[in-house]
Amino acid sequence: MASNDHELSGIAADPRTDWETLHWIAENQPALRPTVAENPATYPELLDALASLGDPEIDAALTRRREALAAAAAQPRPADPATPPALAGTPTQSAPSAQTPADAAPPAPPPAPGQAPGQDYAGSTRDEWFATGSHDAGATGAGYSTIPAPARSGAVRSAAPPRRRRSRAPKFLLTVLLPVLVLIALSALALSLLDGGSPQDTTAAEAPAQAQSSQEAEDESAEEPEPSPTEEPPTPDERRAAVAALPEESSCDSPAADREVFLELASAASENGSWVESEDATLVRDALIGLQDSCDNTHAAALFLDLRGSEQTPNALRGTVADMGSAWIQASFPAQGQPLSSFVSPDGNVVCELADTLRCRVLQHSFSAPEGCTEGVTYAIRVDRTAEPDCENPVPQQGQQVLGYGQTASNEFFACTSFQSQMSCWNQLTGEGINLSASRNFTY
Repeated sequence: MASNDHELSGIAADPRTDWETLHWIAENQPALRPTVAENPATYPELLDALASLGDPEIDAALTRRREALAAAAAQPRPADPATPPALAGTPTQSAPSAQTPADAAPPAPPPAPGQAPGQDYAGSTRDEWFATGSHDAGATGAGYSTIPAPARSGAVRSAAPPRRRRSRAPKFLLTVLLPVLVLIALSALALSLLDGGSPQDTTAAEAPAQAQSSQEAEDESAEEPEPSPTEEPPTPDERRAAVAALPEESSCDSPAADREVFLELASAASENGSWVESEDATLVRDALIGLQDSCDNTHAAALFLDLRGSEQTPNALRGTVADMGSAWIQASFPAQGQPLSSFVSPDGNVVCELADTLRCRVLQHSFSAPEGCTEGVTYAIRVDRTAEPDCENPVPQQGQQVLGYGQTASNEFFACTSFQSQMSCWNQLTGEGINLSASRNFTY
């Protein structure tokens, strides 16, 4: 189980943590000062301040830091035999070099709650949704060049083929054969007029065909099959068997599909907002817990929220799910925070709300906004989905309570911690989340 102290320890050890956050931890968390001293991203002034404290643990951490940096600088970089030589005119990537705090790139945001120090963010993305700054430059820039087009061949254009002499045979055939064909056609027409029958003969010939068609139509109507009897709907016992088997038979890919199995049971086995048999409530609870074991906690949580919040859920089923609560859903990254449903950062630039979905809105920002986001950028985290833009449902500004620096707000599934440099929010079931500020945002 992760805790806030464990999360701050991971942030203090991560070389991507920014200087403002490292300074805040060193000033407000004395127990984590050795961890900050050993972080290779800590800036020199803070290192000097920590060294002046005369703390043996801090001095030992500074010694380990110097030894680690010296060992890393002395270690040669092996050549990669699998990498082909670069073509002329194409960009190459130089080996990393030591950087001073003046020219070093700003460190990345803190890791996910419970993440080991120095560990990369699993599944982190840096795309147009989660930009780390304004980077609208073109695809080409300094250090890049285009490959010149191949030179045109000097070969001369091939000569045109000689013109073929048109044959006179078609004109000859047309002149000779056309009159013959006309005479044959006229002869055939005259013979058909001389040998043609009377209208009575034609009517007599068509009558048997019409009679045969009428007879065939009567035979077809007489052979039409009788409609099949209507199938009887499944009985309540069959619905109960389907719910009991759901943990073993679920595909675990669609909470909506599993939801229909529960709705069918409630429709067949409840009356006037109550179960016909009280054992059905126990059956529903056992099936939901079984789905968490056979699928995962996010699948079970998404199904739980759907059944509890949907207006289409019958009252008996909704009451059973609401009585269960959410304590049975396993949280891998729980947080102990204030039970707030809505709050704002101290600078007033990040507004969040915690409900069945976590939403946070950055009002003023310098990074490129996703498409469709005009008045700030709103991001959403659902129990079974990672952070994504949701500007169609912006978080309103309503004078929310301020979440002070270092404080945490949480509900049954989500949590947020306020820092001076950013607002960090995550899913307590999976640990996945997002860091938000005016200059950047980053998922983890």
